Amino acid sequence: MNQRDRRLRKEILVIVVIKLILIVGLWWCFIREARVTVDSAAAARHLGNHELTASNPPQQGARNAQ
Repeated sequence: MNQRDRRLRKEILVIVVIKLILIVGLWWCFIREARVTVDSAAAARHLGNHELTASNPPQQGARNAQ
């Protein structure tokens, strides 16, 4: 590997590290505290399922009625 290749590899590595630091910094400043609350009834209505299937999980070993 010649001197030019080493220099190019070093420059690319520095640029990638700087980008990662910037991305983490932006996440830390703007997104870290963001939380989304999910209402299961509203999600079920949105998906067209008016019953909450999550509240009645299938029993293990039970057959699916078709």
